[in-house]
Amino acid sequence: MSIRSRSAQALIAVASLAACSNPPSPSTAPSPSAAASASQPSPSASVAAGLPDVPEDALYHPSFDAIAASKPGEVLGVVELASPPATRAWFVVYGSTGLQGEPVAVTGIVLAPEAAPGESGYPIVAWAHGTTGIADECAPSKRGLSEIPAEVHDLVTQGYVVTATDYEGLGTGGIHPYLIGISEGRSVLDSIRAVQALRAANAGAEAVVIGHSQGGHAALWAAELAPSYASGLTLLGALAASPPTDLVAWDTWAFHEAAVGALDTVAAPLLLFGVWNAIYDAPLNFLTDSGRQSALAGRDACFPPPVVTTPYLRDPAEIPEWNNLLTRNSPGLALTGVPIRVVAPRADEAVQFDAQVAGVTTMCAIGDTVELQSVEGDHFSSVEGPTAWPNITTWISDRFADVEPVTTCAP
Repeated sequence: MSIRSRSAQALIAVASLAACSNPPSPSTAPSPSAAASASQPSPSASVAAGLPDVPEDALYHPSFDAIAASKPGEVLGVVELASPPATRAWFVVYGSTGLQGEPVAVTGIVLAPEAAPGESGYPIVAWAHGTTGIADECAPSKRGLSEIPAEVHDLVTQGYVVTATDYEGLGTGGIHPYLIGISEGRSVLDSIRAVQALRAANAGAEAVVIGHSQGGHAALWAAELAPSYASGLTLLGALAASPPTDLVAWDTWAFHEAAVGALDTVAAPLLLFGVWNAIYDAPLNFLTDSGRQSALAGRDACFPPPVVTTPYLRDPAEIPEWNNLLTRNSPGLALTGVPIRVVAPRADEAVQFDAQVAGVTTMCAIGDTVELQSVEGDHFSSVEGPTAWPNITTWISDRFADVEPVTTCAP
């Protein structure tokens, strides 16, 4: 499963779009690709003021006492970063909840329009990123704004404040709980609380969550956890692009693809195997010796990890312990109460289309309001296809405008 957006390198030029106080109609919103072709803008005030491009490493490690005393979403540290014109950006460290219910620190980036908002503040979009790896150096915020996709910058120009979590364990202490639903969901939800606590961001009360690939999984889990974990938040919807929704189906597909030599499909599962072995003490006896070495090496690597030609002895989804873990980390275990859209590419080479559909079927079965939007193309087409981003921004705008959501679930 991929991975970083291919458009991330085009982000600086997006800043030439002027920020506005209210999101414009999607039909008039500038596209990231058009923005990226604009001429290089003059330096912003933040650049002229000498603000840093990236946070210092020490900021990723608040004191034990500060973490222990923190509440979910509490801002533990903040530093403003150099940002494009008409935009402000901050690196934030905030409190969240670990897998055992303990306080943990999580980091991320906040971007907001520089102009003052209306009375209610800017609507919030929480962006959840795709797979970057497990090692601390893989945290997107380590590279400042350079890892923020152009599409996310486009949201700021449309009048949204955006919070982009690194997730638990990326950059901060402990291993990153890769594709473990409650960890990802809490990190996303607490990033919304954090941006609301950051006064200079002028964030409002309402939020939408979107994500791609691993981030789509995180967005779905944020929606599922919100009623129990963050009932005080006003979450209006969750959009998941190319998400691994049914982890059992995804894992089995990757196993069979590896058997016919499609080894790229194994990279993300190997990350999962190594991490879950560490967190759940789940055995790796379904892997070959070289497969186990790759899985364990992935814990200290950025994506993709080393992949070997014969990683499997058998499909872990057929092992009860692993099947249970994959099932309990697949969304669709509890009713969300907010509209969901899943954008699934038919030729997705990283998360099989049928595996995405299987997860949608599960969410529909428990009563969720889910719209499955199938698109042509590969793993990135759900965000970067010719009409993908305008469709996503229309869906976001509709959520804040209280437009009746669409469902493709059978009556």
